[in-house]
Order: sequence, then structure tokens, then C-alpha cells
Amino acid sequence: MKSIDTKNILICPLNWGTGHATRVQVIAGELKKRGHKIYIAASRRLHETFDKSVYDELIPLWSASVYYSGHLPLYIAMMFQIPVLLASFLADRLRLPRIIRNYDIHLLISDNCFGMWSRKIYSIYITHQLRVAVPRGLGFARPLVTAIHRSVAARYDECWIPDLPGDANLSGMLSHECKIPANTHYIGPLSRMSFLRKQESSAHANTDGTGLESCASIEYESPFTLALLSGPEPQRTILENLIIARKDILPGKLIIVAGTPGDNKQTDDEIMRYPWLDGPDLKHLMEKADLIICRSGYSTIMDLYDLGRGALLVPTPGQPEQEHLAHHLAGKYNLTTVEQKQLAQHGDLPVVNNDIKWPEKNTDLPGKVLDRLLIKLQGQARG
Repeated sequence: MKSIDTKNILICPLNWGTGHATRVQVIAGELKKRGHKIYIAASRRLHETFDKSVYDELIPLWSASVYYSGHLPLYIAMMFQIPVLLASFLADRLRLPRIIRNYDIHLLISDNCFGMWSRKIYSIYITHQLRVAVPRGLGFARPLVTAIHRSVAARYDECWIPDLPGDANLSGMLSHECKIPANTHYIGPLSRMSFLRKQESSAHANTDGTGLESCASIEYESPFTLALLSGPEPQRTILENLIIARKDILPGKLIIVAGTPGDNKQTDDEIMRYPWLDGPDLKHLMEKADLIICRSGYSTIMDLYDLGRGALLVPTPGQPEQEHLAHHLAGKYNLTTVEQKQLAQHGDLPVVNNDIKWPEKNTDLPGKVLDRLLIKLQGQARG
């Protein structure tokens, strides 16, 4: 029998783009660093996104891939996908007991996976959207949709919001100034850039001052524009094509990180296209880029915050969460945003503000939350 000091921990990120998979790696890495065994259950298409240093084993799961429409409003496109999303939920409910039994799981952490919840073990739910953003014209449905989501979060032993408490926050009305479950904790933004910086600091300390210059291996020439693509198809490809079409007005060479793990690298005199980049390489490019163009997805926002960077934010059309985040961050911290249809038009792009007054960082907050949790579980085990 395992020592109660070591926990087998199951982490389940939502299969909706790659953002959920990247942000849970902060939690996974911190828990593994504390000596626990980490299992990540996720769609095979996400496996390449996980850094090998943050897990012990990947458990492949079938889960529905979400698709946006290039023409239909998002809510209509999502309605057509309800049957397969429901099938994915039911599959999770059926598979979870077997996973818990086979891997002797002690703690479950679900990032927006509704089906990954158990009465038998301590379960935690991660979300940045307790108040659900809905499309324009459907505001009347927000209270009902939000109440349903809040009831889902309340079923877990704890609900974690990857944002800062108080007025200086990143998610705005999505997780603030709204009714929250009593089991809710603000754990601070989860950016793998922060975890990488801690690894670099640790490596520096372990080399007696000789330091770690950079673990990045990617080559580039300044100046350059960095396009970070993410999210479901076909909107991911639509934005990529728009950026390529406007490359002549962008500073320097265009480097695209396509967010499509498994594809082949492509390069020519004007464009370098990487399907996916590991954390050190991506961090290096984000720090050095003259211009960053990206979606206003929450995981990307947390990376920009951690690095103190500005960007040209292009919300996914009809995606109310991204539209809110872009509007919130433009108004509160003066980030630059542009609609996708404006990006397609001829003429100059908006001047991007890179002097962003982001909220003060509290990089110790996630670690403190994890330490509190582990002490609590340890007490329960001894009891």
C-alpha cells in the first residue's frame, strides 16, 4: 500500500483548443515537484502539448472535438454539436470509476470537464467563467446558463478560479462581481511561463551562479512578428490565412505558432510556421517579438500577463467570452484589440500598445493554494 504522503493525482483538461491543456501543466508541475504521481487524462490530440517533466503517465481519452462555423453564429454551431458533447460527457462518467480504481487515484482535478467528478475522492473544478458569457441577443439566457454552471462547480469539493482576487483582475465579470459557490478559491493566473521561470531560477541556483542563459533552441532574426494561433477550426485557419495575407505590413519576418500539434514545420524566406512549440521556445519568442498577434483566449491572456507583454488581440468572431476579455482588457489595461473582419480590410493595423500596466504578480499564490490542499488531504487521510 502506498504511503499516504504520496498522492496519485488525476488531472483532466477540457478538449477545447490547447489552452486548458497548457494551463493545467502549472498545477501538474507544482504537484509533481512536491513528490506526487501525476496522471493526465486527455484526448490523444493534446498529448504532444504536455511537457514530459510535469506528468508520470498520460491516459488517452476519447472526447468530442469542438468546431466553430465560418458562417453560422457560434451558438447555432454549438447546438448542432450538443449530441456528441453529451456523448463525451457520458463517456467520461463511465470511464472515470475505472480510472480511479486502476490507478488508485486520491485526488481529481478537472479543468472544465463536467463528467470528471467523483463522490469517492476529493474533486476540484477549475474554471475562469463562473458567469457564462453568452452571444448578443441571448442575454436573457445568461442567468439560467450561469446558474447551471455554478451548480456544476458547487458539486466539487473545491472550485478554483485561475485569476487574481479583487478589482485588479484578468477575467472581469466572468469570475468577479457575481455570485460564487462557497467552496471557491482564487488561485492566481496559471501560465506555464511562470512555471518555466521557476525552473530556470532553480537551474541557476543549482549551478553555483553560472546560470542558465536560455533553454530555448529556436532561431530567429529581428525584427519579427509572432502570430499565436489557437482554438477550434475553422476559425483558427481563417485567422492564419488573414495574417499571412497581411504579412507585408507586419514588422520583419512572420513566425507562426499554429497550435496544431503533430503537423509539419514549414518555412520560406518570409514565413516560419511551427505547428507547436515547447514552453522555453515559445517563451523566448514572446519575450523578443516586435509584435504579437493572437486570440483573446484566457490561457493566452495569462501568458501575456506573466511576461508583461502587449499584443494585438483578435477575438474569435461570435465567441462572447473572447469578445468580453478583449473589451475588458482594452478598457482596464489599454491592450489593443481589433475585430477579425477589420483585420481582413486593407489599410494599416492599429498601433499596438506594448506599455501595459498589468496587475502586480503574486507568483506564490498557486503554490500556497496547493500546499493548503495537500495539508487538508493529509489530515483527512490520518483521520
